Amino acid sequence: LKEQLKQLESNVQLQRFKASRERLATDKHRPMFHFSPPENVMNDPNGLCQWQGLYHLFYQFIPDGEERVHWGHAVSEDLLRWCDLPIALYPDQENDCFSGQTLVEDDRVIAIYHGTQVGNAIATASDPLLVDWNKHPDNPVIPIVDVDDNGYPYRVFDPCIWREDDG
Repeated sequence: LKEQLKQLESNVQLQRFKASRERLATDKHRPMFHFSPPENVMNDPNGLCQWQGLYHLFYQFIPDGEERVHWGHAVSEDLLRWCDLPIALYPDQENDCFSGQTLVEDDRVIAIYHGTQVGNAIATASDPLLVDWNKHPDNPVIPIVDVDDNGYPYRVFDPCIWREDDG
């Protein structure tokens, strides 16, 4: 893990996260064992998975200088000590990147998340640290549609992802 992280040392975002963590280290209200984001507050944790021997935690938060929710990203070898990674999902066509999950396949990890104001979207990554995410070109794959008083044809939020025998 140390070798992989060394390749990201020059990442400006990670340098900012490190400085922020150092600044917040003396805050007696910061958790010692539970993960907390490098800056601001965290909404839901999402998409915890194991990929190529490492644990990955994705979480909703608003980074400094931003007004919309992103998916932050941290990695661990033991689920106790976490290392920040660059933000995984940035809102672009969606207003925010909200709740979701990940599905680990042999050759990639698929993230599904709720893109506020547009619907549920997916992104994939296959690099060792899952830092290079590619959003599907047809996102949202489950768009928000107008519903009647009973919620038909369907409401969109908090997506789940799983694999069946046929796909």
